Amino acid sequence: MRTLVCFGLMLLASATVFATDANPILPSVVKPFSLPDINGEIVTVSPDDAADFTVLCFLGTECPLARLYGPRLQVMADQFADADVRFVGVNSNIQDSMDEIRHYAKVHEIRFPLAKDYDRSVALAVAATRTPEVIVIDRVGVVRYRGRIDDQYEPGIARDEATRHDLRDAIESLVAGKVVADPTTTPVGCLIALPRTVQQDASVTYCDQISRVLQKHCVECHRAGEIGPFALDDYDEVVGWADMSLEVIDQHRMPPWHAAEGHAPLANARSMPESDKKLLRDWVDAGMPYGSAADRPEPTTYVDGWQLPQQPDLVLAMSKTPFEIPADQTVEYQYYVVDADFETDRWVKAAEVIPGNRAAVHHSIAFVRPPDGADFREIRLLSAYVPGQRRSELPDGYAQRIPAGSRIIFQMHYTPTGKPETDITRIGLVFAEESDVTHEVVTLGGIEQDFEIPPGEARYTVNGTIGYFPRNGELLSIMPHMHLRGKSFSFAVVRGTQSRTLLEVPAYDFNWQHNYAFADSVKLADVDELSFTATFDNSTDNPTNPDPTEYVTWGDQTWQEMAVTFVAVAVPRQIVHRNATPVQTVVAGSVPDPVAETKRREKAIRFADDYFAKFDKNDDGAIHEDELPHSVRIFAFHSFDHNRDQSITKDEIQSESDWRNQ
Repeated sequence: MRTLVCFGLMLLASATVFATDANPILPSVVKPFSLPDINGEIVTVSPDDAADFTVLCFLGTECPLARLYGPRLQVMADQFADADVRFVGVNSNIQDSMDEIRHYAKVHEIRFPLAKDYDRSVALAVAATRTPEVIVIDRVGVVRYRGRIDDQYEPGIARDEATRHDLRDAIESLVAGKVVADPTTTPVGCLIALPRTVQQDASVTYCDQISRVLQKHCVECHRAGEIGPFALDDYDEVVGWADMSLEVIDQHRMPPWHAAEGHAPLANARSMPESDKKLLRDWVDAGMPYGSAADRPEPTTYVDGWQLPQQPDLVLAMSKTPFEIPADQTVEYQYYVVDADFETDRWVKAAEVIPGNRAAVHHSIAFVRPPDGADFREIRLLSAYVPGQRRSELPDGYAQRIPAGSRIIFQMHYTPTGKPETDITRIGLVFAEESDVTHEVVTLGGIEQDFEIPPGEARYTVNGTIGYFPRNGELLSIMPHMHLRGKSFSFAVVRGTQSRTLLEVPAYDFNWQHNYAFADSVKLADVDELSFTATFDNSTDNPTNPDPTEYVTWGDQTWQEMAVTFVAVAVPRQIVHRNATPVQTVVAGSVPDPVAETKRREKAIRFADDYFAKFDKNDDGAIHEDELPHSVRIFAFHSFDHNRDQSITKDEIQSESDWRNQ
């Protein structure tokens, strides 16, 4: 009987923190061993098992990759059952108890044996460093393959599907009596915390310094009930994750933050000073000593549930029926439209989106959709949930207006976890009295849809502007949005001939949809233009690229692209206009430039022609809602449909494009 033995540990924080490393000197032969399994029996791997091949695979209970790959390994175990192949799982995590391993097996429906490597002797003997790393050995223990299961995941990368199936290919070759074509690949996943000698006189201990560093930078997310898949508020857990935590910190993947320094100061910046990083390195190098319990700080007190300044006045759920998230496949964006039943305008001074299932919700954005017939030039982004992002507070007297008759739109992006999940996401609203509101906060959108990224293009730039904004306003925050080909983003204010960059995101990461809030608002009185540049990488060097051979245009799904930025602007109410007005760049008393106006009109005509070529699917000379992608249908259709006849003509698109480019 051929045998697959899977050793277990776990991955790290999310689909964005997977890691790899080069293997050390690898043993060519695995010696026999025996370990206790979750059923109280002894699992033995030796020539006496009469197995032609054994595959060793390390799994774990909290690791996102181990959660995803555990069920896949069970599928392979079933597929190769008739080929005399046996799977056995082994967990070498010091932080995983036998009860937790039993729960992992039950939740992920793992039926092959799972054993516990208590002293990590097996991991050391076979030179396993990560989970889920697999090692295939023959009857006498000779290593025939070791490394990853497939290539779907790399550090910071989660492809929609694998393009190489390394483990399956290796097993099929061995079963057929052939040599494995690629016998060694780089394992992907979380570092196994291997034993270290503790330095007794270490100056840095967990109780004294490290617990405080983790409280300051990590525990907010890495605690029970929060987005982090494991807790970092307990010594046993911290020791098990110390190597992995240090790696992602050194690689600047944690804490999650992507804005470059040197531009406008940001109120919600997340960074860890080098002094704290050095404390972590010194502690790990010293064997992670516990220290004196008397030195431990008091636990940080966190508010459970809503993080609002008070309990919400109104809570709206995206749906009465939970959305069912599959265990392991791509989930398209989901849109839910909720009628808020507002008979009068309401003023919102605080809002928060809370997912019903933090493990599966990649992000959620709540928008306000004004009633039909209202000016739709304001995007009206209400609130958003993004893992690792703090909710930004509005100053006293600042609030967002929800017009009477509006609806709330939930845009949901889900990430499978390796088992079926369900979710009902909610938004909580805290209202303000209109008499207390001094500034209206509006969300304006910079949306550039007129682009086509050529195949293989490594640096394709799309330039856009916020076509209209209130001169008497102040800029509060910026939220860029692109998809998997997004490479970098920058945002600038233009005053005359001078351009000042406010925000630069040199390495845009789709997995972290940050809203960058300024420490000091930017006055717009003397600003002539708000501009942004979105840069895309459609080359083979972009490991997240769904298909570098495709021309890429605007679209909802991650294999398409978006060049979007949302900006929050506050306007004093005593002189506020209900809708933002176009920016007039012509100096009073001057004569408009006829050449510029002609170019603008020509651009509007080209945009309308391209729009109809793309979306007028039945060639009837009009675009109807059902011909458009979800995002365009929800956020742009009503701004184009000037006469509210439920269809868009070329004249309407030309007029809107011409207006936006003034």
